Amino acid sequence: MKKKIAAMLSICIALCMASCGSEVASSADKKAQTTAVSKTEISIKGQAAMQSAPNSVTATKKSETETAQQTQAAPETTQETTTTKPSETAPQSNTTTAVTTEPTQTTTAPVTIDKSDTSSKLYFFPYTTNLRDMEKNKVGTIEAGSFYSGHYNPSYDGYVVINYRYREYLIANSCVIEQTGAKILETAAIGQMGGDIYGKKACGPTSATILVNYQLGMKWTKDELIRFCEQSGLNDQGSLTSGGGITAPNLMKLIESYSGGTVSASNLYGADPTSTLKGLIDNGERSIVVASYRSGSIVAQPDSPAHFVVICGYEYIGGELYFYYADPYFAGGGKSLMRVSAQTLAASMNYVTKEPRCIITVTKNA
Repeated sequence: MKKKIAAMLSICIALCMASCGSEVASSADKKAQTTAVSKTEISIKGQAAMQSAPNSVTATKKSETETAQQTQAAPETTQETTTTKPSETAPQSNTTTAVTTEPTQTTTAPVTIDKSDTSSKLYFFPYTTNLRDMEKNKVGTIEAGSFYSGHYNPSYDGYVVINYRYREYLIANSCVIEQTGAKILETAAIGQMGGDIYGKKACGPTSATILVNYQLGMKWTKDELIRFCEQSGLNDQGSLTSGGGITAPNLMKLIESYSGGTVSASNLYGADPTSTLKGLIDNGERSIVVASYRSGSIVAQPDSPAHFVVICGYEYIGGELYFYYADPYFAGGGKSLMRVSAQTLAASMNYVTKEPRCIITVTKNA
């Protein structure tokens, strides 16, 4: 029986690999692409080793990323790796508390494109896959085990359009898996430590950039917002490049001040953050929340460092609600969106006790 199962699995993997074809990136492709990648736009591989799985998991459990890589391994025989710098490691807490293990459910076959449907979709990448610009030139790779939002555009038949940082890119549609049950607002994470300013503590301004750009169609950059924040003295917790930060009230002031009064920010935090967040997404609104955070994951753990992320979607899996979010700390290496259970997220938001809690939304002023 084991031999039969193994044989069947091998056939399935071979069929998926064959359908993905030349769009699965080889090690040679990766090396050749390194010089073509812009530091401010696509520093994709530089943070690959420091990425967490898309979910919050315990140290003793396999993450969704690990499961995807083992069950649908990419055809490459070698993978490039990087070493995480000590200064780039995620915030840690001395307290150890078990965190909720997230599901490993994904659709089991590459998406069949409905060419009449151009609505927002959530895609999962089972393989390290070639990333192309809108002229179809290879510009980098997307790491295996990644979630991205996007859509189908009939002008780019054979591809899906995905959101990455400040722009849109193309991925061969044979290389993605659609999360058909997800409701997603197209959003991409922007790395707080990318670009020209190493914003180690700049999750607030970076989240504001993500929110305003994708919600209101602005063209802000996190570097500009960090500079403005520090020049205006709104970083009330200290330097955004070392050991400081910003609280939610000042983050709202930053958004409004930097916009010159054209954007208003509101804090909708209340007794039931879950229903508020789901209602906002149903209404087409993304939001910034501050949550307890450890080792690259949102955790239901008191006294953990606080971290801003952007909530942009949800999905019911096995009858339980999960939220998708853009995390500015782990935005490189192809993990644009991550997933956390609603229960864990709500508890995590409530555990932030040393600064104001928030669900920040933005609107354009008339």
